[in-house]
Amino acid sequence: MKYADGGGLTPAGRRRRETVRMQAAELFEQKINPSEVARRLRVSVKSAYQWHQLWRDGGVQALASRGPSGPRCRLSPRCLEKLAAYLEQGPAAHGWVEDQVWTASRVATLIGRKFHVTYSVSGATRLMHRLGFSPQVPARRVAERDEQAVSMWREATWPEVKGRGAACGGYVCFEDEAGFTRRPPRGRTWGRRGVTPVVTISGRRSGRLSVAGLIAMRPGSRTRLCHRLRTHPAGKGTRRSMSERDFIALVDGVHQLVRAPIVLVWDRLNTHVSRRMRDFVAEREWLTVFLLPAYSPELNPVEWVWAHVKRSLANLAVMALDRLEALVRNRLKRLQYRPHTLDGFIAGTGLTLDAPPSP
Repeated sequence: MKYADGGGLTPAGRRRRETVRMQAAELFEQKINPSEVARRLRVSVKSAYQWHQLWRDGGVQALASRGPSGPRCRLSPRCLEKLAAYLEQGPAAHGWVEDQVWTASRVATLIGRKFHVTYSVSGATRLMHRLGFSPQVPARRVAERDEQAVSMWREATWPEVKGRGAACGGYVCFEDEAGFTRRPPRGRTWGRRGVTPVVTISGRRSGRLSVAGLIAMRPGSRTRLCHRLRTHPAGKGTRRSMSERDFIALVDGVHQLVRAPIVLVWDRLNTHVSRRMRDFVAEREWLTVFLLPAYSPELNPVEWVWAHVKRSLANLAVMALDRLEALVRNRLKRLQYRPHTLDGFIAGTGLTLDAPPSP
């Protein structure tokens, strides 16, 4: 990586800018209007007229690069490389263990500790941008996740899943479940600047909607999405999630639809690994089950389905539970007629159904 030693451009960027200026000088010598020069070189009209004035006063040499503008960076390129590596290690690696947030003040302190150079908060902010960093909302990852197990699943288990599906000519299926309540997720909306928009929602948490979704895919066949919904009205002593029979009914329905063996991949939910579920699976010769590693939602394309549906339900007004059920069914029905969107969800996991490796 190359860093600018001053100003906002790297040495390569300054060379590209100088090349464009030299091209402009050649066009000026041909008596071409600056507006036309701006159009041909895809630069602003203001820049073209400024270059034309410089060219008239000093010729071609006036358009040559004079090197970096502004003060010279007090950190060498090698120190900048080290600083970027320190920042990627996270704040905890450098003593800030109470949270996981890099602030400009902490970056300035880090620079002083490591390189004995004083930076202001604003200077550290500009330096962070120069290094390619920007303020972002981080993604969350649970501490109990085993990265080695996830990697092993990708490298060893997934080829076995594909090979089992290709050997029996069946479908590889991913299953996952989600819950919907009358309190919708928040989404962006337009509002007057300085006045936060207000969305009226239900203050009661009565009732819940459970949905199980299954994506079935096979090379050369259309990707399918099947789902099963169950409402859970408010009340003590009532079940608020799906049972083993609900999940196996979904799988049976998919089997009747595709009329082919199924290689099922799902997570380690207690109803997925219970003794009752193992008995259900053993009764079906056409069904083979593989378990995902713990805390690895990025391997399941159905997780993308839930994100897509919940995003479309943002900022819902107060409504009854049956109306919420109708909306969720409608969103899932739309996705059933968009196999290319489902293929995009699968591609997002990095898992592909290419030809199985030869034994």
